[in-house]
Amino acid sequence: MDQTKTWDESLVKAWLKEAADTLKRLPPGYVKPRVTYWPDVVQTSFYSFGHARLSTKLAAPSPRAIDRMDQVLVWLLVCDNDSRRIVWARACGVPWRRLEDVDGRSHVTLRKVADRGLRDIHRHLRRSPQEVPTF
Repeated sequence: MDQTKTWDESLVKAWLKEAADTLKRLPPGYVKPRVTYWPDVVQTSFYSFGHARLSTKLAAPSPRAIDRMDQVLVWLLVCDNDSRRIVWARACGVPWRRLEDVDGRSHVTLRKVADRGLRDIHRHLRRSPQEVPTF
């Protein structure tokens, strides 16, 4: 069966959202240097019994998810700059209202720009089957 026929715009959106989520789960590119190797000192009993707020970390992405993210980020190069920004912002979960405030255009216009970018990516994927990601 030809894999290029399975691509549609909703599947492209899902892969873009997965790539944004994977990128969010990657560790930062810098490491905070440790000044000392002494253990942290508990300042009060409030912290010693675990009553302080804990910051939860997101689970690290799998190597396959990182590979898929790399492939999906290349897809964005098919779009023009305007479409690329809107498509990636929507994949990251930025609401239309915030995009309207930042960009200055109406949500109807921004949806048309995003749809144009998704169509460009979809067309590119249908034309080049070697770029179809594998599971």
